[in-house]
Amino acid sequence: MKYVITLFLTIGLALSSFSKSNEIGKDIDVNHYEIHLNEFNITEKSLDASTTITFTALNAIDFIELELKSLNVSSVTSDDINVKDFSQNDDILKINFASTLSADSKISLTIDYNGKTFNEQWGGIHWSNDYVYNLGVGFDSQPHNLGKTWFPCVDNFTDKASYDLYLTIPEDMTSSCGGLLNASTNNNDGTKTDHWVVSQEIATYLISFAFGDFVLWEETYQGLEKDIAVNVYAKPNQIEKVDGTFVNVKEIAAFYEEKFGAYPLNRIGYVSTNLGCMEHVDNIALASSLINGKATFDNENFIAHEMSHAWFGNKVTCTTAEEMWLNEGFATFCNYYYLTKLYGEELYQEYMNDLINNIILSCHAKEGWIPLNDIPLDITYGMTAYDKGAVVVHSLMNYLGRETFDAAIRHYLDKFAYKAASSDDLRDALTEATGIDMSDFFNAYVFNPGSPAYNVKSFSSKANGDKYDVEITMNQQHRGADYIGDNVRYEITFVDNDWNMQSEMLEWDGESATVTKTIDFEPVAIFCDIVNKFADACHSYTHVFNKNGNKEFKDARIKLIAQEIGDSTLMRVEHHWVGAKNAGYVPTGLRLSPNRYWTIHRLDKGEAAINAEFQYQKNETYDNDLTTSANDSIIILYRKDGSQQWQPVDFTFKGSNNAGTITVENIQSGDYVLGACNEDYTGINEKHDSNIEIYPNPAKDVIKLSAVGNQPSTLKIYNVSGAIIDEIDFNSNEIEINVSEYKSGIYYIEINDKTVKFIKE
Repeated sequence: MKYVITLFLTIGLALSSFSKSNEIGKDIDVNHYEIHLNEFNITEKSLDASTTITFTALNAIDFIELELKSLNVSSVTSDDINVKDFSQNDDILKINFASTLSADSKISLTIDYNGKTFNEQWGGIHWSNDYVYNLGVGFDSQPHNLGKTWFPCVDNFTDKASYDLYLTIPEDMTSSCGGLLNASTNNNDGTKTDHWVVSQEIATYLISFAFGDFVLWEETYQGLEKDIAVNVYAKPNQIEKVDGTFVNVKEIAAFYEEKFGAYPLNRIGYVSTNLGCMEHVDNIALASSLINGKATFDNENFIAHEMSHAWFGNKVTCTTAEEMWLNEGFATFCNYYYLTKLYGEELYQEYMNDLINNIILSCHAKEGWIPLNDIPLDITYGMTAYDKGAVVVHSLMNYLGRETFDAAIRHYLDKFAYKAASSDDLRDALTEATGIDMSDFFNAYVFNPGSPAYNVKSFSSKANGDKYDVEITMNQQHRGADYIGDNVRYEITFVDNDWNMQSEMLEWDGESATVTKTIDFEPVAIFCDIVNKFADACHSYTHVFNKNGNKEFKDARIKLIAQEIGDSTLMRVEHHWVGAKNAGYVPTGLRLSPNRYWTIHRLDKGEAAINAEFQYQKNETYDNDLTTSANDSIIILYRKDGSQQWQPVDFTFKGSNNAGTITVENIQSGDYVLGACNEDYTGINEKHDSNIEIYPNPAKDVIKLSAVGNQPSTLKIYNVSGAIIDEIDFNSNEIEINVSEYKSGIYYIEINDKTVKFIKE
């Protein structure tokens, strides 16, 4: 499912109601539903219907419970068992038998019912003028499954059945339902009855109906195993736009078959509905606004997304709503994956980069730190399931390699065909298919919240004939969880002074390890995951300056300012969303950012002057934990790599403790981290004396210092890092000090045993 409208998700039902609903049908296995929608009253928004349910008893039972929402049952009959009575309580229909039904017995019950139908903002039965259709899930309802809004059923993700659907509608209208149209019978009373058949066993939320003034657009796709009808039921004013909208639908289907196996359903079907989109089997509800004659990605990705549900969601369904990433994460991945075939790898990677960057910045901020397999019901259809799910599938593909991934996914889809599967099931199926224990990947990306984080601590190289052996020490951390895993796979790229590059996949266990790779040249830098093959906790960007100018990387909170570019300079920024490891000794009074740091790579071809403007902001996303009092001063520190100690670096400060920038001139390759320091770190205690005055404060060019009763002495001026930057003889009661050449920031003046602070603007 992929929806166009803005959704306001709310908790709809109490946990007790959900728990009760989750028990429905636990003692039976429904084999088949025969649904007769006999009469629609468009004015009253009501229907009259009958459903025959064929099921097998899993245990000896005296009654069954089904779900039916908003509709009233008038009778329950059976040729196979005597029905004692029935009752309805909210959405629960309880049917009592006159005798015990033994285990493994297979019987049928016919239930007649009628009434006004239910719909919420999105799901349920929608009456739109003369168009009537259902959407099989609701975003407000909990549980989300809404098969129950038009037929009595076991309405969950795991109980699957085949269907016969009989739809009686005005003879001048057209129906589009799940499955294939088996027959259409004219009733000679102004109505007709269309009979649709779904032979596969599918979940209740995936069967569907729609009818109205539709016009059928039809093509044939030559599939791997058979010719498949491609149907679009459009409104009359849209029919001329279908060709342009669906111009690539066959190519998308061919790509999915190539990757995931033969198309598993009956036809590739879409129906135009005011609300959408929803992946009903053979009858995708597609928002009418998307049928506009344009094959843009904004339209086409919905077509591709919903089609991919034929494999992910319809053929194999997630076991619970908490595991929705198995449906929606894979489908979101697929609506980017097909780009590799139709538009090229670069466009796929561009969209995936944006998705990964957005997940790092926004996912936990909006929805919290959530394991991918345990998503709360109020955000089942949120960013975690869709977008984070997609980038985890992307990471899985690169962890295994594309060919191995495709084959392993086909194995999973075949093993659980027309059944339901969990994340554990997927992990085990992939392990079976590849011979690779997938436990560590799933622990890192699925079963723990947040994201893994990897970085190069240090490296060294030595010649080996015409090659070079490079020893790389890697670090592993995890953002959002206390987890360190084994069987890590991660790509790095070696770079030399001429910008030659060679990428290699590293494998290691644990928090830190040294790995040796033999490459073709002597490296001067190592880039982490240069094309974002993995959804780790890092925003990374590469840019080449060949003329003066600025380049801002907003997600990485840095701006590069290039001046005096001679030839060209390659800049690489890696913004790590974890605290820096291997900090070494940290002096009292200095606190390093626990949330983030930068790795900068600079490779010059010719002379260049490049400054870096690091941005900070005291909020929950960025630097909420950096400063703890108004007296803290924000600084930046530098180290060549993770084997070195952090050292103060000269910088220009602009802003306040809440937000601002720190600019480092002539930025060099290495790690940079924000810090907060107080007087303990600088070694300076601000001992104020009422006889000492300094003004103006803050100052731009000149400060005046007066000290009543001053004895001849030497003034010492310290920067915020504690370094002495100036010493001045002070032999009177007043002195002017030129600070115009000082960088913006906080400074301390020590006179005798007293200290005062001033700010240079």
